[in-house]
Amino acid sequence: MNRPSRLPSCERVLYGADYNPDQWLGEDAVLREDIALMRKAGVTSASIGIFAWTALEPSPGVYTFQWLDETMERFAKAGLSVFLAPPSASKPMWLSELHPEIRRVGRDGRREPSGGRHNHCPTSPVYRAAVARINRELAARYGKHPALALWHVGNELNGECHCDLCINAFRDWLKRRHGSLADLNRAWWTSFWNHTFTDWSQIPSHDPSNDGLTMDWLRFVNDQHVSFLENEMAPLRELSPGVPRTTNFMGTNRGTNYWQWSRSLDCISNDIYPLHDDRADSWRKALGSDFIHSLMRGLAGGGPWLLMECSPSAVNWHKINKLKRPGVHLQEVLQAVANGADAIHYFQWRKGLGGHEKFHGAVIDHAGGSDSRVFRECAEVGRVLQTLAPVAGLAPERAPVAIVYDWEARWALDASAGPKKAADGDRYTETCLEHFRALRCAGLEVDLISADADFSAYRVVVTPALYALPATTARRLSAFAAAGGGWVATYLTGYVDEHNRCWRGGFPGPELRAVFGLWNEEVDYLFDDEKVRVEGALFDSAGGTFATDIVERLHAEGAETLATVASEFYAGSPVLLRNNWELGDTFYLGARLAEEGCIAFYEYLAGELDLPRLVLPRGVVRKSRVGADGPIEFLFNYTREEVAVDLGEERFHRLADGQTCRGKTTLRPYDSLLKGVLPACVFPLAPHDPHPTRHEPQASALPR
Repeated sequence: MNRPSRLPSCERVLYGADYNPDQWLGEDAVLREDIALMRKAGVTSASIGIFAWTALEPSPGVYTFQWLDETMERFAKAGLSVFLAPPSASKPMWLSELHPEIRRVGRDGRREPSGGRHNHCPTSPVYRAAVARINRELAARYGKHPALALWHVGNELNGECHCDLCINAFRDWLKRRHGSLADLNRAWWTSFWNHTFTDWSQIPSHDPSNDGLTMDWLRFVNDQHVSFLENEMAPLRELSPGVPRTTNFMGTNRGTNYWQWSRSLDCISNDIYPLHDDRADSWRKALGSDFIHSLMRGLAGGGPWLLMECSPSAVNWHKINKLKRPGVHLQEVLQAVANGADAIHYFQWRKGLGGHEKFHGAVIDHAGGSDSRVFRECAEVGRVLQTLAPVAGLAPERAPVAIVYDWEARWALDASAGPKKAADGDRYTETCLEHFRALRCAGLEVDLISADADFSAYRVVVTPALYALPATTARRLSAFAAAGGGWVATYLTGYVDEHNRCWRGGFPGPELRAVFGLWNEEVDYLFDDEKVRVEGALFDSAGGTFATDIVERLHAEGAETLATVASEFYAGSPVLLRNNWELGDTFYLGARLAEEGCIAFYEYLAGELDLPRLVLPRGVVRKSRVGADGPIEFLFNYTREEVAVDLGEERFHRLADGQTCRGKTTLRPYDSLLKGVLPACVFPLAPHDPHPTRHEPQASALPR
């Protein structure tokens, strides 16, 4: 698989925000103040033009580039970089009304009205041509501009369209994939409920009773998005070949297989908005962010990536939009940097006065000026990132353990009727995240990789709930274990093939019963308040454990039983097994264990396979990025409580006050410590003042 490798050229971690000067045209005082405040906050860059199509082209073929010319010149003069965004993410009203066929059609057959965003048809030749035209104009005009550092293509591209154009394109896609209707009918098992197709024109885009169709539709939609991106980037590649191109991802977004998308991009970027929760489980949510960051690192081939959107304060779209407590925002930023981010950008720089996101967090509030808690915190972040210049370009240290995250396994599980659904409807990602947290709590570093990655780079590969398991992937994983690797699989492994058809010969398939030394006869889906006891010597230190949601009835066929079910009618049946597979070891966990039980299993695994561990108090995390001069290390307390640690002779610097820490140290709530870079040039930082004195901003800073 091709991997992105080109980042914007910079000697430090880039820092900035989405910036919308097109919303402030005619407010010259605001635009001048923005540049001054950016420099004061330590900003290096900004994404410009994301939703500015009408400001650039108010009517067909009529271009108004003067405001963007002036913006580019202001940035160049100030020594700031521009991530220039072609405006395809939000089509202009004139184009939407002139060509209604570019608007998406829902599953109900109704075409969406103009407005909103992300509602263009990805197949429409009219929209593709319009996007290519304006992108060519932008590339010709700004492709070699000294302020241009990156092409920020699209914005959180996702969704689907069920118009006639898309349905016909889907049928053509199916012809290429399956070759004949006979092969398609076999792949989709259409004889069930007499759904056999006798003509290609009979195939719809949506039928929840046919999960093979659902799988192929999701693949097709994903391919259409990638094709749309390629069309959009073609003039940028032609006229501005020296400038890298990216599009901002959305973590584990359901309908987008980002492993495939990454092949088309020069660098990986992502948007993440952690929900700040100041309650006892805040560290679990922080590890959830680590999970997403690790996925981006995997998409970037193990190298640096860009955090393209986050919020410096509250957002506006949760049910409850909490403010971030002191220290949380800095920690979230450094958490991303520790995991490989070479840029930190916010949505947004300045709050708009109207529209859906007028109350979304921003560096500059409606009051204007720099006299706000959020601006001061952002300025502190800017100074910290300036200190961290040596980290730019360094890759995080490779982990000994990898988790396979596979969008197609997720699609197949979501599409299938029968397995118990997760509370949020995403059992697959939930399972991957639980195992990621357990591995980290057991002191093991973890990478996230694709199903076609090089497994040999790792000591252990974990495949949580790899429900859809093609024979080729199964053979590669089996070969990895046979060559001496450790393979950990869980419940819901190897139930179906790539068409979402069940494997014959028993689960786990295909032909993995020998690899794991077991047979999975059936699965018990538990009520939400139901628990099944699990017994095994490795759980004694955890005070025993239990299973929830899913318990498989397993039979050992040569594998060693490590734990058994201790309640229900199938008490005594194995639930955790280990098998020697040629030179390696396979492990199968046939139930969703409680958190402490899952952690105890990975502690056992680390001891048995002699994996390097760093055991820290729960919620304390250490990360590093490694260069020729040694590692730059980060130590975080993700909890809201004070935590005692022993640093020995190592010298860390507390970022809140610049204090040097060594030996026995008390980590404060949301503390962030740094080792390997001397921060004396910027610390101590200004203390947090929960009640700052208010000053009236200058009149020129306020819009009229």
